[in-house]
Amino acid sequence: MQGLVETLSPSVHYEPGLIIAEGDLVAIHGRIRGWADEPQVVVDIFRVEGGKLVEHWDVLQNEVSVSGGVAGLSMFDPEEGASRAG
Repeated sequence: MQGLVETLSPSVHYEPGLIIAEGDLVAIHGRIRGWADEPQVVVDIFRVEGGKLVEHWDVLQNEVSVSGGVAGLSMFDPEEGASRAG
């Protein structure tokens, strides 16, 4: 994982949103720009063991504009996790 991140272009930008953790699993809903031609919404799931990432799964989808989304809702809101933090 570290090797992949170290080789990314400086034009790649990741915006984390909602972060959920339970037990040894962490899930992050985010948006990544510069990885593909279109911004993508991503869910990354990590399993942590001994303070280190030992497994990773992800799902990526091109971001759909609000006008093209369901009920006019955005696929990603960078503030989505802010109201739950505390």
